[in-house]
Amino acid sequence: MHDSTILAPPSHAAARAVALALLAWLAVAVVFAMSGVLTLERRMLVPLAILGTTAALVAIHRRGGALRAVAMGIDVRVPILFHAVRAVVGAGFLVMAARGELDPVFARTAGWGDIAVGTTALVVVLGGARPGAAWTRVRAAWNWFGLLDILAVLVTAQSILLFSSHPETMMGLVGLPWALVPLVLVPLVIATHLLLIARLRA
Repeated sequence: MHDSTILAPPSHAAARAVALALLAWLAVAVVFAMSGVLTLERRMLVPLAILGTTAALVAIHRRGGALRAVAMGIDVRVPILFHAVRAVVGAGFLVMAARGELDPVFARTAGWGDIAVGTTALVVVLGGARPGAAWTRVRAAWNWFGLLDILAVLVTAQSILLFSSHPETMMGLVGLPWALVPLVLVPLVIATHLLLIARLRA
């Protein structure tokens, strides 16, 4: 089985457009975090930002254009390797919890799951750019595990932030650099998992 959804290598113009859009998104997220808008009283903005940016990524991809050309034309190992950053973030969560800077229940759920997904991403890329049937099944299983993990993390985070008696324990994620996790990293994680479902299914 080959990755037949690869259309063609993306053009330099498409790659440049996507790179500039990602940099602009990152810049907006940094300004948003530095503005002090994310407070305990405005904590509903966090799930709204995650859902809104994830939905926007999916909608823009479905419309075609540069984002779709890049997403469908790049080596399938690139979006997989992107998830290696989750191992670093997960370790950071555990360190923050040990210092009393983050809710321990969230840190355990997100930390160990992200470490597992991030480290195994380095293994599942070994099948090459066009994997055979066995490696495709391994990657598909890893992808579903990673998607279910991030969804479990989202549910845990929002239940603590919005419905618990101690939402302040999640406020360690509203300042830089950690605010970039919900504002940028989580939407990209979800979007790349959805992309990989389509790429690997073929």
